[in-house]
Order: sequence, then structure tokens, then C-alpha cells
Amino acid sequence: MHFKASLAVLILIFSTLIISHQRSESYSRIDITNDKNLIVEIDFNVQISVLSRIKSNFDQSWESKLQEEILNNYKVQGSCELDQGPYLRSSLATGYVSLRWRQVCDKESAEILFNLFFSEDSTHVHIATINIDEQPYPEKIFTVSSKSWTQSSAFNKEKSSAYSSFYDYLELGVKHILTGLDHIAFLVGLLLLNLTRKNLIIVITGFTIGHSITLALGALNYITPASSFVESLIGYSIVVVAIECVASITKQYTLYNRYLLYSWILFILLFALYGNQKYILGLLGLGLFSYCYFGLSERFHNQKLILIVTMLFGLVHGFGFAGNLSSIGLMQDRFIPALVGFNLGVEVGQILIILTLFVLMYLLKRLISFKVEILRIYAASGLACLGVYWFVERLF
Repeated sequence: MHFKASLAVLILIFSTLIISHQRSESYSRIDITNDKNLIVEIDFNVQISVLSRIKSNFDQSWESKLQEEILNNYKVQGSCELDQGPYLRSSLATGYVSLRWRQVCDKESAEILFNLFFSEDSTHVHIATINIDEQPYPEKIFTVSSKSWTQSSAFNKEKSSAYSSFYDYLELGVKHILTGLDHIAFLVGLLLLNLTRKNLIIVITGFTIGHSITLALGALNYITPASSFVESLIGYSIVVVAIECVASITKQYTLYNRYLLYSWILFILLFALYGNQKYILGLLGLGLFSYCYFGLSERFHNQKLILIVTMLFGLVHGFGFAGNLSSIGLMQDRFIPALVGFNLGVEVGQILIILTLFVLMYLLKRLISFKVEILRIYAASGLACLGVYWFVERLF
């Protein structure tokens, strides 16, 4: 009982931090050709949702502003001229904005500086795949503390082999989930709902199996759902887990299921008027799933159901993870080690989160006495509010 109460207090303390910051990432492919002159072609990609989150002046004139900002902050050092582009593309279907341009430089080797988005988000990460004379080289991860890359440094390293990217993507996977506060919130919700040791193992197993499947399928581009819809589903998964927690405490599954059904009917009517029409069928399916799930939870709340449902939620979160690898555009010979490394990194991150929560809960329960169930209800309600915020904000 103290474990659940401790977790509830932790959620209440950190909920404002969770809503205040989410990770931001961007990607690019750099093709360098050493001919008579140095030719550098860059294909830059960033999610529209990331732009709207970190750019306070993101409005209808964003295209010209964004193009100018990218070219001024992502550039080849030295005497260079634009040879092709820039070509700006945006797609609501994929949820990405792309900018491609080519420069011709009067120098022998490239030196690239990336200083984009760091003033708005100091934790922003940019991942660039690099090809020199059609040969793949190790990826460069640009951060606020590592803003430059030189061609000479790439030549000093061995050409990228099949397993040279494993550790880089292991680290990236750890950072991805540790800064992915929506994934952390979902994981905390599962812990709040299923805190027995046996159920915890089932939850982690189901979530791991689910996200591993869709991480592979999404990264291989076998399935490419709209990123904005996937991100909104991640928010909704938090809502479902939080409501189930409250329903299990109050033993009012039928009541909360009815409230959820009425809310869905109202939301779909409003979305049909003001939202993207192509998501209507998906939202109807999501509402039907929620209604059936709560009905089953009331009658058959057992370990098999927990495993199946966490696997389903893991499938959704896996597509969120896959957005990273598919956007990077890995070469074929580096794909498997990068995929394995990234997935293992996510697992390591999950373990670190769980261990940290357990340590904090242990310390907290020795300092404060709680009325357990009331605090769990408040904590789950806070998570539900976060989930609703992410769901609506990303969907619209």
C-alpha cells in the first residue's frame, strides 16, 4: 500500500515537469562528393509537431521563416554557393517538413556547423547520416555541446561497418525514452495500476514485445502511419490507463465506461466539424476499443488480459520509437545493428526509470504517511489530464 501511495505522490510532484518539456529531434542526410569542387547536398527533416512545440512564432508564414532559419543555422563553412534548391516540402500525411539543397564549395573537405533549435530547446538532438563519394560513414549526432562535424574527422575513423553503429544507437535509445516524457508517463501509469511484482513483470514484458514489433515494422517502412496520429494515440494510451486505475479503485467500471462513451461521442462530433476528416474512422475504432476494453476489464481482470492490452499499447508506442530510425534513413548494412541497439537502449532506459521510481518511493514512504487510495485517485487523475492534453494538442 505504501508503494502505491509513494508513486501517487511522485506523480503529483512531477506532473508539471512532464507537461512543460518534451524531447525534440530532427534528422538529415548529408551527401558529399569530392569532384573538381566539393559538392554537399543536405536533406533536412523535422516533425511538424516538433516545430509547433518549440517555435513560439509558428504561424501561417512559417515556411519562409523556417527555410531562412535552417539555411542560416545549418551550413557548410567556407566559400560555398547554392547550386540547387532550396526545396521545401511539407506533408500532413507524414507529419514532416523537409528542406533539400545543394552547395558547391571551393575547398577540399567539408566542415559543417549545426546550430538550429538549440536556443529554443537546449536538449534538442539532430541526427545526420553521412555519405562521402557514395560510401556510408558513421552518423553524426549534433547537440548543444557538439555543433560541428569535419570531413577529416570522418576519414580518421574506419568506414562504417555492419556493427559500428550499435553503441551509438544503444545510447540514442536510452536518451530517447529518458527524454520521452509521454512514454515515461505511460510507464508510470502502468506501475500505478499494476504494482505487484508479478504484474510488473507481465506489464514490462507485454510493453516490450509490442513496441519491438512495431519498432521493426515502422523503421523498415513496412507500415508508416501518420506520425501526428501515432503521437496522439500515445497520449490517449495514458488516458486509458489512468481511467482504469481510478475505476479499479472505486469499483465503478460501468460508470466510467459510460462517461467515456459520452465523451467520445461529443468529441467525434466536434472533430468531424473542426478536425482532419481522414482520422474519423480511426477515432471511431479507438472509441469502440475503449468501450470494449473497460467492459472486459470489469469482468476478466486477469494476467492474460493485462499482457494482451499492454502489448497493444506497446504496438502504438513502438511506432513512436520507429519514427526516429525511419527518419534517419539508415543504409541497409547498418540497419540491423542500429535497430537492435536502439531497442536495447529503450529497454535499458525503462529499467532505469523503474529502478529510479522504486528508490524514490522507498525514500518517500519513510518520510510521509498517506491515505493510499485517495492519493492514487488524484495521481491517476493528473495523468489523465496530461494524456488528454497530449491527445488533443497532437491531433489538432
